Amino acid sequence: MPLQVNDQISLLADILRSHQLDQCGSDSECQQLERLTNSLLQNPQTPLELRDTLIAIQTYGQNGGQAKSLEHHIIQSNGDLNQWMSVIDQM
Repeated sequence: MPLQVNDQISLLADILRSHQLDQCGSDSECQQLERLTNSLLQNPQTPLELRDTLIAIQTYGQNGGQAKSLEHHIIQSNGDLNQWMSVIDQM
C-alpha cells in the first residue's frame, strides 16, 4: 500500500530532524529524501506551499549523496534544515 501524502511528509520530517539533531546521516537516507520529494512533487494532493521546500530538500538529498563528507554537508545545511523543518511543522 503506497504511503499517503501526510505519511510521506512525516517520514521526510523524521529524516530531516534526524540529520538536524544528530548532525550525521547516511547515503540511503539521502536517496530516501530524493524518492520522497520526487513522489510528493508528482502528487497533485501535495500542498502547493510545500513545493519550493520540497525542491530544495530534493537538491539537498542529491548533493548529500554526492558529497565527499556527508556530515560536513549536513552541518553546512543546518540553517536550511531549520527552515525546512519550520515549514513542514506548519503543515
